[in-house]
Amino acid sequence: MEPQLAEIHNLKAQRDALNKQIEEATKKAREDALNICREFVKEYGFTPQELGMKKFSKKATTLPPKYIGPEGETWAGRGRKPNWLQKAELQGKTAEDFKIVPYPL
Repeated sequence: MEPQLAEIHNLKAQRDALNKQIEEATKKAREDALNICREFVKEYGFTPQELGMKKFSKKATTLPPKYIGPEGETWAGRGRKPNWLQKAELQGKTAEDFKIVPYPL
């Protein structure tokens, strides 16, 4: 190897070693900071809102079906139209043809 190439190779090896050290030090500092935060949250009973975070326990709500297909498939009317409805529309039907009508009391 030429002297310049050997020096470049050596510098790249040093850079790789330094990048690895930086990555390890950053990971350790992050873990330490997270542990400190956990201790404060536990000790003082902070809520996610007090920490400027969104509420994490929000669960998706299940909607009741608005449409029922020819084989009992259901669709709430949100999101992409189901295949059975797309096929029915190609045959000239509309979503209203499959709308679930509430039973009168």
